Amino acid sequence: MALIFNAGKISHDFLVALRTLPAEEHIAVAVAARELTRAQQYAKLHGVERAYGSYEELARDPQVDVVYVGTVNPQHLPATLLFLRARKAVLVEKPLGVTACEANKMAAAAREAGVFLMEGFWTRFFPAWNRLKALVDGGSLGDCRVLQGALAFPLSAVERLREPSLAGGALLDLGGYGLQMASALLGRGRPPLRLRAEGCLHPSGKGGVLWGLEWGGGGLADLLALPPPQATRGPVMPLAESILIAERWTRPEQVGL
Repeated sequence: MALIFNAGKISHDFLVALRTLPAEEHIAVAVAARELTRAQQYAKLHGVERAYGSYEELARDPQVDVVYVGTVNPQHLPATLLFLRARKAVLVEKPLGVTACEANKMAAAAREAGVFLMEGFWTRFFPAWNRLKALVDGGSLGDCRVLQGALAFPLSAVERLREPSLAGGALLDLGGYGLQMASALLGRGRPPLRLRAEGCLHPSGKGGVLWGLEWGGGGLADLLALPPPQATRGPVMPLAESILIAERWTRPEQVGL
């Protein structure tokens, strides 16, 4: 029923998480990597039945209904298009694409094939996040006017945060957490009216990013993402009558007023 695509760390974490769910909800039936031996080792480690040495073989597997794409960011587009055109539902690790053009191509391919496509942003499925969004949407906390957020991890040794060719860094690897939160709570899914972005570069070409976003009706967001461990506090949202603080906002466990 389910397929894990790419034998990397993120796919490993995904498989470990799957094992916390009832086994009758899913079956991981295959894994693919560019090297067959690596796929075989990965399949043995996780108890997956089949291993493939090419993504095309995996796309032709008739027992695969759903594909999880956990490759490095620049590979999301070609891999996702391959599986969508094979009429497989696809869950793509964030970011969906490196550019808006890539995301649009994937969305168009999914519509043409008539299959499901989703960006795998796990934050949106945490109970604390769902509760927060429900409170904001229901007006229980007043009008959400301003969101301020800062996020950083000690990931200087992680290659995808330093190498431009891997399309990660503070923008595409860390920045999406704050941007999706601001879009959901302030923009309600609408794009901002104005966007300002400033940054500083690591010697490799990656660095920190500061965004300012403005929506109609007074919604403002100031967001900071840094690769080194310089800021870890979650967003502070001054609302009409309250201030909400959510710690560890990539995987929130609780929110408090």
